[in-house]
Amino acid sequence: MILSQDPPRDQHQNLSKRKHRQPESSPSPRDDEAHGSSKRRKLQHPTVPPPAFWDGLSTVPLCASALTELDRRNARRALAGKDLSESTRRSRRLRARRSAADDGHLLTDLFLGRCSAKSLKGIKGLARHGGPDLTELRGCRAPGAAEQEMSCSQSSLGRRKRGSQSLEKRDSSNTTVTRSTKAYDPAFQQHLIDNGILPDDYEYPDGRYPPELSNVDDLMQRASRPRASLSPSRFTNDDFRRFKRADTHATKESQVVSKVIPFIEGNIRDSKCTASNITFTNLDPLTDGTLVAAKPDTYYGARPEQLDRRVRRELGGHIIPSPQHDLPIAPNMFVEVKGPDGSAALAKRQISYDMALGERAQFSLRSFRAPAPIFDNKASTIGYTYLDGTLKMYATHLTEPSAPGRQPGYVMTQVGAYAMTNDIHTFRQGAAAYRNGRDLAKEKRDEAIESANKMVRDEGHDLSLSFGRGVSSNTEPTSQDTISHHESNRTASLYDSDTSADPTDLIAIGKRHKVFEDTTREMMNRRNQQGKHGVEHFSVSIIAGEKA
Repeated sequence: MILSQDPPRDQHQNLSKRKHRQPESSPSPRDDEAHGSSKRRKLQHPTVPPPAFWDGLSTVPLCASALTELDRRNARRALAGKDLSESTRRSRRLRARRSAADDGHLLTDLFLGRCSAKSLKGIKGLARHGGPDLTELRGCRAPGAAEQEMSCSQSSLGRRKRGSQSLEKRDSSNTTVTRSTKAYDPAFQQHLIDNGILPDDYEYPDGRYPPELSNVDDLMQRASRPRASLSPSRFTNDDFRRFKRADTHATKESQVVSKVIPFIEGNIRDSKCTASNITFTNLDPLTDGTLVAAKPDTYYGARPEQLDRRVRRELGGHIIPSPQHDLPIAPNMFVEVKGPDGSAALAKRQISYDMALGERAQFSLRSFRAPAPIFDNKASTIGYTYLDGTLKMYATHLTEPSAPGRQPGYVMTQVGAYAMTNDIHTFRQGAAAYRNGRDLAKEKRDEAIESANKMVRDEGHDLSLSFGRGVSSNTEPTSQDTISHHESNRTASLYDSDTSADPTDLIAIGKRHKVFEDTTREMMNRRNQQGKHGVEHFSVSIIAGEKA
């Protein structure tokens, strides 16, 4: 399917103008600083694919959204051709009348006006029996038809929106048809593939396969571990019957999320590490900015306070999904649920997108200020889909860029599948895989966070050591200008060591530097009291510089 190019002025027409809603309680400046200054982040995620999305596809699949885009472009081209003033259109009609008269042809109104009563009666009789044979005119588009269709579609747009809103209120099961079907259709899948985000069991056109997941055996072994919470004494046949009854009676996606999934989740140790139905509007685009923002049904991440503020400030666009500061960060476990009428292909596309964002976050944490990026083909991100009583487990790992300057790739791999409603044994296997995967995701997440925190701590420790060595080496008399220059260089090095250009960051660093100076001055005073040679002159020089 080929889409014609759009006029340049329409290139950014469909980008959403939606603004992020801020929390009701105003966060402190330190929270804004630690979360990458989310108030200043004006990321705009499109609600529908813009024209650039379609222009960038290697091939356009035949789907409803592609046909809608084709109609939009055709209608806009027709309107651009008809963009004439009323006076110009009147003059064109006059020229057409004159041209028809010169050619010996009359327009309909002129022809009928010159017909006699007998001729008009004959014309009416001909029309009554079907009129003349118009076979040769089949397929000819009537002038102005595109304008009429466009105006009709625009006038009915409000009615359709109001009708869709009322339908959503009456039946929330239509969300799969209204929101997800349009956003996560085959064109969405093609865009992911074109940008190196590959689905499960993908094969390149030349027959090659992407690099395999290297720790898939470890994931399978971890998923199969038994859980004490699922033992016969704690999860009985009555519990399984309640689960199966809840699954049978759940007719909507929201009912599956609220009444079925809790049986599989069990007890959640820390409720602040999970959130549901949060749109990831604070993350940097995964591809070229033409995709809608991800919105997983459920995701698991870390508490914001687990990660150092400086790391959050530098990696905010990769690890902080939402401007709301109390939500989990660095997500690496996702759940996508569908109702009885949902689509399995749709769930796979959504979980593939979610997990790619999660793996990017883990990769950014592991590689934070590292000498070189770490590519080991091991997955740190887990995902689950639940549809029609079947739970599937996936993992996503990151691959090296195919060429210098390109982005890394993401490959999704299915780890397991469990028929949860079959019997209590298969339920225990699936629930254990879910809960074990949740624990494993937390371990991977904590390791990545600790690695990033350690890099910051080590840099701070090295900085304090170099500062102490610089003070102890200044034992010889030094002029006031030299000391002032030394202090300014030391301050500049501290400011340069922070990558953020935020003035509040520089103020915070200046305060820390003042603490170091006060501590050093106190040490010098103590040494002066002890009468050590050389240090006394150094202290007097500092005091003289301050008075100046």
